Amino acid sequence: MNEFNADASNTGEDPAPDGYKDPSSSIHHRELAASYDDRLAELEIENSRLHRLVAELLIKNQQLRKPD
Repeated sequence: MNEFNADASNTGEDPAPDGYKDPSSSIHHRELAASYDDRLAELEIENSRLHRLVAELLIKNQQLRKPD
C-alpha cells in the first residue's frame, strides 16, 4: 500500500506512449516554477546580506590590525 507508483495512472493524465509526460501541461509545473522563483529571490536576498556581512567584518578586521 505504501509503494511508490511512478506511472501516471493515478494522476488523471494520459501518459505518452513512451511514458514521457510534458511537464508544461501540468499545473504542478507552474507551481514549481513559482516556487523556484520565490526560492531564487530568497537566495539573492541572503547572498546580498552575506556580502554586506563580509564587508563589515573586513572593515572591523582592518581596524583591529591598524596600529593605534
